[in-house]
Amino acid sequence: MIRTAGICVLIAAWILAGLFGHDPWKPDEAYTFGLVYHILDTGDWLVPTLAGAPFVEKPPLFYWTAALFANALPGLLPLHDAARLASAFYVALTLAFTYLTAKDWCQSPIAAPLVLAGSLGYLQHAHQLITDNALMAGIALGLLGLARSSGLLLGTGAGIAFLSKGLLGPGMLGLTAIGLLLFREWRTRAYLRSWLVALAAFLPWALIWPTLLYLHSPALFHEWFWVNNLGRFTGEAGLGGVLDHAHYAKALVWFALPAWPLAIVALAHDRLRSPLVQLATLAFIVMLAVLSAASSARTLYGLPLLLPLALLAAVGLETVPRWLAWPLNVLAVGGAAVLGVLLWLGWFGLLGGWAPASLEAYSPGFVPAIEPVALGAAIALTALWLLSWRLSLPARWLAGVTLVWGLAMTLWLGWLDHAKSYRGVIAEMQRALPKGACVAARNLTEPQRAMFHYHAGIRAPAAADCPWLLIHSGSAQPPEPGDAWKLAWRGTRPGDTKEFFWLYRRG
Repeated sequence: MIRTAGICVLIAAWILAGLFGHDPWKPDEAYTFGLVYHILDTGDWLVPTLAGAPFVEKPPLFYWTAALFANALPGLLPLHDAARLASAFYVALTLAFTYLTAKDWCQSPIAAPLVLAGSLGYLQHAHQLITDNALMAGIALGLLGLARSSGLLLGTGAGIAFLSKGLLGPGMLGLTAIGLLLFREWRTRAYLRSWLVALAAFLPWALIWPTLLYLHSPALFHEWFWVNNLGRFTGEAGLGGVLDHAHYAKALVWFALPAWPLAIVALAHDRLRSPLVQLATLAFIVMLAVLSAASSARTLYGLPLLLPLALLAAVGLETVPRWLAWPLNVLAVGGAAVLGVLLWLGWFGLLGGWAPASLEAYSPGFVPAIEPVALGAAIALTALWLLSWRLSLPARWLAGVTLVWGLAMTLWLGWLDHAKSYRGVIAEMQRALPKGACVAARNLTEPQRAMFHYHAGIRAPAAADCPWLLIHSGSAQPPEPGDAWKLAWRGTRPGDTKEFFWLYRRG
């Protein structure tokens, strides 16, 4: 009972660390919050809109959820911190569904969510305000539905994944469901009947919002459905990232630690005899093939790969050899100890006036101070890590990850936010503007549009006769908007050498 309570506290600490106390950071958090802020600002729940312009790259389920959390806590938290609770909600669901999937097949099912949470690639993204966390919850529920031949769970999971990020999640679940027929254990009438139930459960998710969007604007529907779904494979979507079909296979070496070595142990020992190993292996192969076929690759998009790997890792832990368990333990405990000590000593150094050139260059002008709440949280996380030494390997690994991440998100959060937030540079710009001035914007990126809307109320489209013009450029040389404009202000974020903002006044 005490050990179970300790693991629950550890998971809760991991989920909460880094959710609060900082502005939305670019790229993904900033523009995602911009879409949430539009709902809060206008009450428009149908069309995802960024700073006044439609932005239908993804369906709106995550934005709706974040807006509901923000509305539920008026005045208790800043809007962006309250909205970030949506990520905690979906991450908690993902861990719970992963546990339930492993529960019927593993000797220690809690190992699956522990390995998933401890995976290095999941750490940062699980604490960001991004739609991929809702996608993960949907796919995790879909895998649970497959494991239990429950069409209701499968269809609902596919629906959540669809309204989070389009066809990608349902497509991977559907291919996995069909592929499982290769194994005798899955060729049953109950399993085939579950497909019909899954289809019925999926249809409301797949039809209601897309139909409403089409009735509102066929052009926006086309942009969402064709360009931003199929376009991710043809390149038409222009999602950024790299064109490297081997990107995910290479990234998994660090991204999926400690899951992938344990998954290999499971495959070597089980040899696809048990249904859970069959399901997880096939799901991983399908996901890797689909993601690798896309024209744009980002490590973020590989998050679903961690779900089947965590299930395999839970199986592998049952027979993990000593020669593998020992280095994983050393890396978990020793790595966390070294990094934790460095983070504590570095923070004490900052307070004492120690400012090496690298730290000063990243966040110039930052003035360190003791934040009682952050300091208390850092001490609690350190104590929790010390107590975790008596827990299992995946729990020790998660405790180490939580310690390092938690210290960065408490002791060092002010230093990070000083450099990454747009709040300071926007406040400087506003001091050069008369109150309520009309400002047109040019060349702002999606994260910049979101943050200038949030902090300064600048949105598109602006009136053609606006007397003020804000321009973003990637060069320190001032742009030339024309003889009619006079430079009134220039600025950039602390330490930023790639983004420059220029404010011009007409005449």
